[in-house]
Amino acid sequence: MALSSVEVRTGRYWTPLAGSTVQAFESRKLEMRGLYPHEVLDLGPVRFRANHQGYIAIVPVREESLRGHLGHVEVRRETGVTTGEIEFLPDKMSEFAFKVLRADLERVWAGLIFDPEGVSSLQGQLPTPEQLWRIIEAPVREISAEPRAVLRSAAGIRRMERVRRSSEVTPALLRAHARQQPGLSYVLSRDVNISENALVVETLRRLVSYARRHRSGNEVATRASRMLWEYPFASCSPPRGGTAATRMLALHDDRYRRVERVLRILNRPEAHATEGPGEARLGVRGMIRLYEYWVFLQVLIAARQRYGPPLDPGFAVIGRQTNHGTIRLALSEGTTVRFPGDVYVAFEPRIYSVGGSWQGLENVPHPNPQLAQRSIAPDVVVLRRSAQPAAVIFDAKYVGLRWVETRAAELHAKYSRVRLGGVPVVRNVLAAHPHEEIDNLWSGYGSVPMLPGQIPDLQPLLP
Repeated sequence: MALSSVEVRTGRYWTPLAGSTVQAFESRKLEMRGLYPHEVLDLGPVRFRANHQGYIAIVPVREESLRGHLGHVEVRRETGVTTGEIEFLPDKMSEFAFKVLRADLERVWAGLIFDPEGVSSLQGQLPTPEQLWRIIEAPVREISAEPRAVLRSAAGIRRMERVRRSSEVTPALLRAHARQQPGLSYVLSRDVNISENALVVETLRRLVSYARRHRSGNEVATRASRMLWEYPFASCSPPRGGTAATRMLALHDDRYRRVERVLRILNRPEAHATEGPGEARLGVRGMIRLYEYWVFLQVLIAARQRYGPPLDPGFAVIGRQTNHGTIRLALSEGTTVRFPGDVYVAFEPRIYSVGGSWQGLENVPHPNPQLAQRSIAPDVVVLRRSAQPAAVIFDAKYVGLRWVETRAAELHAKYSRVRLGGVPVVRNVLAAHPHEEIDNLWSGYGSVPMLPGQIPDLQPLLP
């Protein structure tokens, strides 16, 4: 008897699951129908049972076995047939974890770019976001209540009875008045869109960016962001001529002078000339990719501690100059940092079963046809080229606790068959995950807890 078709609903409409990928947010209801009464359905390693109508309804964050899991999950029916897959997406429930991840990612990256010997200098050279906010909070609120402005002539529709100056009378207004209607008039109004207020906007914007990279800066970032949406700053254009021009202003108002002093601090390269990756703009939707970036940076830190400072061009390869003169975290496929001892650390290097692979490595396809791959690209590869070459592979998995061991075993089958010059070189394949509870190292593979906001001890794992 043919299996019935399973349908999935995460919003208003039912969607066939067969052979497709359905996206489901972690805090929204996920419904499935078309199953047999009391049929068992497997979502990865987690098992659910349908009711007497062949229906299942779950909210991922309310299920202990699904909470915290992001990414694709294979859906299998009780017969063992794979019917499709569901991609769990982060939403507001992951907002706090996202902020911690983004802040730590940008802090560590900026430290690597501007301090080749350590990641802590940013904290020692610059005031904290809280200290900077205390300096400008009062003057910014005073400016918000009574901002500087200029008088400008602006067109508007009004009645003759509202006119107060002869300069406001226009022929159009006179013609409209004869018909007892309002007409076009020019009036003087206060315009707050001036360079002084644009300077405050630029200071707040940079403080938000700096605070987000600081471990304790979330509250300051939130407060400064709110100010940007309030009067008069919401209506101010970016500084004309850039920030250099704003500092040339003759600021006789002490409120603006205090803000400008903070802007000078935030204009230092360590604080301003960096931008997080483009994925950070996706908010929580970019968590999986940002976690992969963060794992790579943590491996770089461990490699520097174990092998010494990187060789030229060093960590400069993980940044890209933008048209605005800033540096953005940019990790393209195959980005490689070289360390003493002929050690290479690469982000998503492409390794083929034929020629053309990164560092001349060779991928040997798995003998099981279902697992065989001609090309692989692990998240992070640490390769030591020497008389006895060795490699360790890290792959970031932002998955639920129940998935860690399964993913680790899958990664071992996928990435362990790599050789250099005909000699197998992979010592371990490690699944990096955000859970403290699992830290297993089996023969040739395992899992390593890597939690944003904490410093993992990876040195003993490197080749």
